Amino acid sequence: MSIPNQIPLLKVKQWLKSWELSDWVQEDLPEPPHEFYIASVSLKTLRSLSGVSRRNIDDRKAGEKGAGYQRAHQSSRSKNIARYIKYGYPLSNNPSLDPEEHKTLVHPGWLPTSILVNIIQPGETRRRGGKDVALDKEHKLDIVQNGAFSALDIPDYFKSGNRVSGKNVLEPIEIIDGQHRLFSVDELGNDIEDEEYEVPVVFFNGLSESWQAYLFWVINVEPKKINTSLAFDLYPELRSQAWLERGEGIKVYQEHRAQELTEVMWRHELSPWKDRIELHGNRIEGHVSNAAFIRSLTVSFVRRWGADHKVGGFFGSIDRDGQERVLPWKRSQQAAYLIACWTHLHEAVKDSGAPWVKALREESSGTQRTLNESEFIKNVAFSGGNTLMATDQGCRVILIIFNAMSQVVFERLGLEEWEADEVSDKPDDEDVTATLTDFARLKAANAFLKAISDVLVNSGLDWRTSSSKSLNDNQVKTQAAYRGSSGYSLLMKECFKYLVDSNNKQVSDAATLASRLQGIA
Repeated sequence: MSIPNQIPLLKVKQWLKSWELSDWVQEDLPEPPHEFYIASVSLKTLRSLSGVSRRNIDDRKAGEKGAGYQRAHQSSRSKNIARYIKYGYPLSNNPSLDPEEHKTLVHPGWLPTSILVNIIQPGETRRRGGKDVALDKEHKLDIVQNGAFSALDIPDYFKSGNRVSGKNVLEPIEIIDGQHRLFSVDELGNDIEDEEYEVPVVFFNGLSESWQAYLFWVINVEPKKINTSLAFDLYPELRSQAWLERGEGIKVYQEHRAQELTEVMWRHELSPWKDRIELHGNRIEGHVSNAAFIRSLTVSFVRRWGADHKVGGFFGSIDRDGQERVLPWKRSQQAAYLIACWTHLHEAVKDSGAPWVKALREESSGTQRTLNESEFIKNVAFSGGNTLMATDQGCRVILIIFNAMSQVVFERLGLEEWEADEVSDKPDDEDVTATLTDFARLKAANAFLKAISDVLVNSGLDWRTSSSKSLNDNQVKTQAAYRGSSGYSLLMKECFKYLVDSNNKQVSDAATLASRLQGIA
């Protein structure tokens, strides 16, 4: 495949005086370009220049990790588009029909709507495989002016059909909207010749990532083309946009995601919370309410970092060196991480000989157990009626701690590089199980979660509720302080005190920073 030396561009000027009311003081939303460009480009050429990067195909086949990330890609959708391009509708929706036997159903597969792209500027960086990667000078695209005409100057590197690939390189173009149409090229292979099929393309030049997120929102979400919560998965950068705080968008994402994760925790066979979250308002010892678990997630893992809360949500947005960053995990990864956190805590309690654990075991020793009880239910110091770990207060505090501790060290744990290409975007039980298996290979992350759990269980903090029969009068008064709304903050302070004093330096250092950000230290 050969690529032309230049692609003709039509400059479109769009700027109003009223836009100048903005002061453009936000670093991520600077004054945008006053124009964009329109062109007709071969779909194959655009694919060669673009960086929607669903990880290099060879890397995927080799099972190689950390090949870079942008947005979630649904291969089935690109396959449908590829069939549509080749045979049109309705054969695109009927893959079982042979076009040779249904020639009257073959129609044009037109794509008349524009693909939106941004030209990355020299010196700009993007996150790839957990690292900042800059555009190579030999890969940069230039818009050149020749009188009244404009053109996109293509570097020699691409003219023979080369594609940028590798973990530490950046493609010169990134897709704002239209990635599935673009990926259809990979499904078509040699069935499409570059000179035969062109698509309209809108080129922005040097648009910041936040402006790109804004464009994606106003094109796809505001007109109700796609579900609001889904948009935050397709375009994770939306989770960190301050301008969305004024509307319902991020709130919808947070509430929907918290509900979805709560349901996974309730139903998944490997979840320590399986059947222990009450969906219908019943009050059962050792269970927490659905509403309480959702609230606990919205104040921990799915919250947004901002001026009023210096610790963000690991699944929302977090602060790194004064810049908001989003961890672009799939929902199955998010669910698996929560299950892993609680599983490590369960294991720590199960293996513990701490006085409070022994006391709760002795309390329940006369209780008749059923044969089909899970190991989580049998672990009474973890899930019984007299442990704070199975109360609203304990659940919230534990989630806040794992959230805060994880995000202050996530780069050192390899969590930003963790990708799950083999599972779908939906947190189905099968995908969550597969993701849990994959997460188990992350030794540093699991060791950290295990160390946190060990401190919480074995360092002297008493997790018994005030109703425990093994407490003396003084202990009852002490444990009663953890009840009610004030109990949350008191229990959290106690937990962080033990974490800061831990002999494990990584845990102690992380807890010192996390507690300071939480306003505790």
